[in-house]
Amino acid sequence: MKRLKSIITSALMLLALAVTPSCTDDKGNYDYEPKAEVTIKLPESITVLANAEYIDLKPEIVSSIDGEIKDGDPNYEFSFKYKDSNGTWQELNKEGKKDIYMLATLGIGKHVCWYSVTDKRTGVRYSALVDVKIVVSTSEGWMILCNTPDETVRLDMISSLTIDRLMPVYDINLFTDIKPLHHARSLGTFYNARGTIGDKIVLMSEDNAYLLNNTYLTIGGDAYELKTSHFVSVPDDHVVAFRTVPCNNFITADAVIAVSLEGNAFVWNPWDTGGGAFEEPINTSERAKEPEYRVAPFIGTSATRSTALAGYGVALLFDIDNHRFVGWDGDRIAALKQTLYPITDPSDKLFSFNTGNMDVLAMVGTQFSNGAVYCFMQDGSKRHIYSVNVADKTFKQEGCWNNVNKPDFDKATTFAAHSQYQTVYYAYQNKVYAYNLGSGVCNLALTLPAGEEVTLLKFCTYDNPGGLGTLTKKMDEDTANKFIARQYELVVASYDTANSEGNGGKVRFYKTPSPGTTLVAEGSCGEFEGFGRIKDIVYKEVRP
Repeated sequence: MKRLKSIITSALMLLALAVTPSCTDDKGNYDYEPKAEVTIKLPESITVLANAEYIDLKPEIVSSIDGEIKDGDPNYEFSFKYKDSNGTWQELNKEGKKDIYMLATLGIGKHVCWYSVTDKRTGVRYSALVDVKIVVSTSEGWMILCNTPDETVRLDMISSLTIDRLMPVYDINLFTDIKPLHHARSLGTFYNARGTIGDKIVLMSEDNAYLLNNTYLTIGGDAYELKTSHFVSVPDDHVVAFRTVPCNNFITADAVIAVSLEGNAFVWNPWDTGGGAFEEPINTSERAKEPEYRVAPFIGTSATRSTALAGYGVALLFDIDNHRFVGWDGDRIAALKQTLYPITDPSDKLFSFNTGNMDVLAMVGTQFSNGAVYCFMQDGSKRHIYSVNVADKTFKQEGCWNNVNKPDFDKATTFAAHSQYQTVYYAYQNKVYAYNLGSGVCNLALTLPAGEEVTLLKFCTYDNPGGLGTLTKKMDEDTANKFIARQYELVVASYDTANSEGNGGKVRFYKTPSPGTTLVAEGSCGEFEGFGRIKDIVYKEVRP
């Protein structure tokens, strides 16, 4: 027993001797210094002009042990990479500087960039991502279609580099490959998420209509001529109106309708993968039949996109030969989609869709009631306002204001309508009036300086089929709210009649607080001048 006890005691002593030195050595090998925590402060995104401005980043780098890390610190190295078109990270900071200052030459678009700092003593790397958006002055903003004094078409722009950084751009060089156009009429856009079609921007004049390059807003020769590129058979017509017909789809519009100066209407169904172009005129009762009447160059559609609309598109047009409203809807079989049809009066009609001898002065689509189109009618010496809802094919009559007796309404030359309130706007010479159709209140909302003439009133609502959520999904809340608010600001375009040099055009933005009958100067965008005589303004959107 004593021998067994002695053996056990000896074994325990040997075990203790074996363990003790190992623990002592292990303690000596551990680094009990606290681990550093390094933070990198960088903006989430920056926007710079391509080949003109610099990517200028001055990161604030702080170590919990070393404090602020400055350029040239021997314990740290710095890297700045971007992901190229192949998905490969490419080093841009070859000098290893802490701060980044380099000309924006990465190419137009948004680039995901990776900034990192490595502690050379431990090999631990700390990093942060920053989106670098490289733009040209024509990437995003308000396209401004103008005429010069000799009626040559001119395209200007208010470029939106960021939500708070706006820059006027004058006389964009459209005519590198074609002859100058004359008598500007309108701008049209078609935004969609189908890569096989691509976004379209159309400039229309009484000479011709052309597609614009989506980035630089230039015309790339005859291949960009609208009729050549997007019509099955090329008519002699001059397209002067081009509008998408929205539905509750988040990919694309239900259709695109174009109207010519000669009074013909054409439809293109983007969902028709076998066609993808405008076919024969649709102002007829039978597909491909000769046109039976002429339509006015107005296309009434909802300004609502992708929500609260029918599963099909609806458009309102006006037959100027028979003085009646005609309709188009996408809820019909393919052959019938290639025709317009007379709209039947409802039993409880507020007015007749067969108007007698009336003419239409303007049609203005809104988001109000998911698709109220306000039609300004000329009836001899009288003027009326009709409201027709185009959210579905019932063409519901929502309002009728006959023989409107408001100041200067009988002489008004341009019209607009609000999407949040039942308020319309009209202008005569240098005066702008706001008329709330519900209350009957009509205010002289704005008087411009003597010698200025209002040439256009407009609300530049966004047109992306995905709606506001698509356009604002990468914005912070404050930026998104500012961006959304812009489409409810009244854009007032005017021209200084004393200016003979062709640059007397001005653009002002006005907030429109409820109920819309007053205009508040210095909207989020302010005031710009130096443009031609303004004919149309459309906001150029970009994919986030």
